[in-house]
Amino acid sequence: MTASMMMLRLCGLLLMCATLIDAKLDIISGDTDVQVGHDTLLLCKADSEGDFRWLKGDEDIDEDRYVVEKFDESTSKLLLNKVEVDDSGNYTCVFDSDRGIEKTSYQIYVYQTPDFGTTQLHHEFLVNQTVSIPCVVSGQPAVEIDWFRNNRTVKDDGRGHFRIQPDNSLQILGIQQEDSGTYTCEGRIKGRPITRTLKISVVVNEPPTVLIRQDRKSVLAGPYTTVSIACLVKGVPTPSISWTLPSTSDPSRHKYNSDKSELTISAVTRSDFGEYVCTATNKIGNNTAKFILDVSERPTVVLDQPKLEVIPGETGSVICNATGHPTPTIQWVRKTTEEKMMNVEVSELIFENVMPSDGGLYSCIASNTAGTTTEDFQLITWPGTPDKVSVAPGPSSSLLIQSTPVRDGGSSITEYILQWKKPSEDTWRQSAVKPTSLLEITGLEPYTEYFIRFAAKNSHYQGNFSTEHKIFTQSQHGEPNSPILSLSEKKLDKNSVSIPIKQLKDGGSPILGYIVRYKGNKENEEWTEKEFPGNSSKIQLNNLQYDADYQMEVYAVNNNGSSSSAKINFTVPQPVSQPALGKGGVVGIVMFIFLILMVSVDAFCCYTNHCGLLNFLARKLFGHNISESKGMDEEANNSSGDVKLSGLTLPRGSIPKLQSASGAVNGVHSEVTCDKAPLTKFEKKPESGDPAAEA
Repeated sequence: MTASMMMLRLCGLLLMCATLIDAKLDIISGDTDVQVGHDTLLLCKADSEGDFRWLKGDEDIDEDRYVVEKFDESTSKLLLNKVEVDDSGNYTCVFDSDRGIEKTSYQIYVYQTPDFGTTQLHHEFLVNQTVSIPCVVSGQPAVEIDWFRNNRTVKDDGRGHFRIQPDNSLQILGIQQEDSGTYTCEGRIKGRPITRTLKISVVVNEPPTVLIRQDRKSVLAGPYTTVSIACLVKGVPTPSISWTLPSTSDPSRHKYNSDKSELTISAVTRSDFGEYVCTATNKIGNNTAKFILDVSERPTVVLDQPKLEVIPGETGSVICNATGHPTPTIQWVRKTTEEKMMNVEVSELIFENVMPSDGGLYSCIASNTAGTTTEDFQLITWPGTPDKVSVAPGPSSSLLIQSTPVRDGGSSITEYILQWKKPSEDTWRQSAVKPTSLLEITGLEPYTEYFIRFAAKNSHYQGNFSTEHKIFTQSQHGEPNSPILSLSEKKLDKNSVSIPIKQLKDGGSPILGYIVRYKGNKENEEWTEKEFPGNSSKIQLNNLQYDADYQMEVYAVNNNGSSSSAKINFTVPQPVSQPALGKGGVVGIVMFIFLILMVSVDAFCCYTNHCGLLNFLARKLFGHNISESKGMDEEANNSSGDVKLSGLTLPRGSIPKLQSASGAVNGVHSEVTCDKAPLTKFEKKPESGDPAAEA
């Protein structure tokens, strides 16, 4: 094996020699540094033939110890077998040729590899201690030592906590966790690039420390509440973790991570309340931390019954049981469109003398700092009695009912019971209507009076009926009612008749007119038809036959159609016979009337102003005094100055004064009254004022 290696080296040297340019004499060797016990070959190559000689230092080598051979005329080799340290030195090749003597030298360094012997490769220290890491190295020639960490030289500058001791050990002052790791001790042959390294691991042990960042936590119990408790542990070696839990806690809801440094509690309940202790242990010691979990429990409400059915006037009650932490308070609320607080803060709610208005939902509200819980209770009683009811005629002889909302008695209205009957009937007819439907009664007779009432019914009880309402139905299709003809108020004028007409119901559409059909009692007589305006107050028929019986039918008409007929019968009697007057009779009547007027005027003049024909005749027959005395008596009896005649009262002196025919006497106009003026142009003025003297 050694010979083969030598041959390989020799071939390599020859190859190198073949490539040398401008070299006359040279020594070729594999390596300058040779380890103790190894062989090394020195090859001296010349560019010509000659003799070779080898020197160590200034002396010829000991050929008994070293092997010298001439490879050819221009090459010589020196073989050093199993060198020792003292084989180190300067070797010179001396070449003697025709050109003279030439020399070339080569330095050989023989070394013993650095050896770390029994140096300890692993160290464990306690944190904060000052420690020393030894590195014992042997080798030849002298060995120098360097320390490295993380590929960086550990320096001793006197300021850090690293020190290099005289024995080449590494000292660390107050070692910490960050000083843990791998340190490299390097042994190097002094002055030569011959090194060897040893890796030494350093572990800094630390007793456990435990930290829980939050020493107390308050949570709300619930199926979706989860609590995680993180136990932060430090220590070398890595501590093991254990937990001490409250005795009431349920382990089935506990979950740990891989190193048990975190505890998770799911669906937290009140039983999870208490102290949790995290303990960390390693070979150095142990340590603990405590955590308090405060669990608030939202109130739980339980009613002794969810609903209660009570008849109006009776009494009922419900009990609300509430639990939780802290202890909850109880409040009852009436649930309506606007929740109404009842100021009841006891567990039992009592209903006395129940009324329909008491029916409905009531809420028991339990509250604490954790929250509020509500449970509903239903009180069911009779529905209320409908009030403020209005009934109106609808289409097709129907009736529509409207009312303010009816109290449902605590349970939704399921239907309304509608009842109706005629005034002559004793039994009510009825139908049921859903609360979402129109309150309508259909199928009634048109133009008929009915009594109407209705009641509400919930899922448990039927309430009282409303008060009865009276109303008339309309026609089936919106036609007007039959008109009303007042036969007792009819008027006959010879062969004409006038009958008053009234329209009570127009069927929801204004009356456009009336159609009148009539006929007499003659055989095969046809009906006569006439139309009258819708605002007519009477039916006037003219040119009827005397001494005849008539049938008459009247229809009211609106946009929806015509009403049923209103029928009456009437008779036009035979006129009373009167004598006929000719032209002479008419003239006689006129003259008679004229005569009556003349006498009336003359009598009026006689009694008021003592004038006229009657006054003249009285004077002639009874004398002037009688006439005057009569006038005086009348004046005395009528102190007011008025004269009564035939039931008429006229003011005295109402007859105007007359002037004389001549107009004046002796140039003076004199007034002549009726009693002084002659009634005729043949009358003479009395000679004296004695009435007896008058003729």
